[in-house]
Amino acid sequence: MKRFLAALAGALALAAPAFADTPKARDADPALWVVRDADTTVYLFGTVHFLPKDLVWFDEAVAEAFAASDELKMELLPVEDPASLAPLIMKLAVDPAGRTMAQRMTPEDHAAYVKAINALGLPAAQLEPMEPWFIGLQAASVIYMKAGLDPKSGAEEVLTQAARKAGKAITAFETPEQQFTMLDSTPEAEQLAGVKDLAHRQDEGLAVISKMIEHWTRGEADETGRLMNEEMKATPETARILLTDRNARWAADIQARMDRPGVVFVAVGAGHLTGKDSVQDLLAQEGMKVKRILY
Repeated sequence: MKRFLAALAGALALAAPAFADTPKARDADPALWVVRDADTTVYLFGTVHFLPKDLVWFDEAVAEAFAASDELKMELLPVEDPASLAPLIMKLAVDPAGRTMAQRMTPEDHAAYVKAINALGLPAAQLEPMEPWFIGLQAASVIYMKAGLDPKSGAEEVLTQAARKAGKAITAFETPEQQFTMLDSTPEAEQLAGVKDLAHRQDEGLAVISKMIEHWTRGEADETGRLMNEEMKATPETARILLTDRNARWAADIQARMDRPGVVFVAVGAGHLTGKDSVQDLLAQEGMKVKRILY
């Protein structure tokens, strides 16, 4: 497993684009919401995990809301050492029955998948015993980085560094084990659909992500939601497990947090803050007033 993680880290490092020159900055104004009562304020900010390096978004209302907050709350606490996840990977990301990807797929689909994985520079042979959801995550990371999207410029990383510098508390809705368990519980057929997209829809998938980021930069949350809902039609059970069920838990957590005074900056994936059954929608159903901050 250590050798596998080292090979995976090497592939991800090779995929990361080298920015020799600082690109010209582009202004972005992503959406921001707030819910308040007499002694508690919770800001809701939708993040994107991989972003172009040239976007300037951590300013104006977003920076002001963050500066006013005592606590940053994200989906997951920062993982300082990826190798620390090895036990979880062994427990949840390796097929317990010992099946390989070749045994899960038709020969034609497997050949196309291996070709796509090799083209990305990932260790296809070492990925054979892994669960499809895990392979899909690793492949997506490489694809995004090859396209010039940078995890270090992603909203979570930027906010984490700012919170540490300011001495703010950093908390999370979930643990790595909880996230891995959710991913592992998604239907295998839907996991495999995502893996097959690596071979057949890479360009289309990147185009969708690019559109989502452009909507995010302009604060167009509804448009982001429409794109995401369209993409998730093919995997409805995965959408329930990873999106709507989590929204319900997070909304309940936020509602409970309103009983304690303070100011919290909640930063979760932008898809959780848009459309029907979004976190804001569920809070509103409980009688809470969620206001969009226009800037």
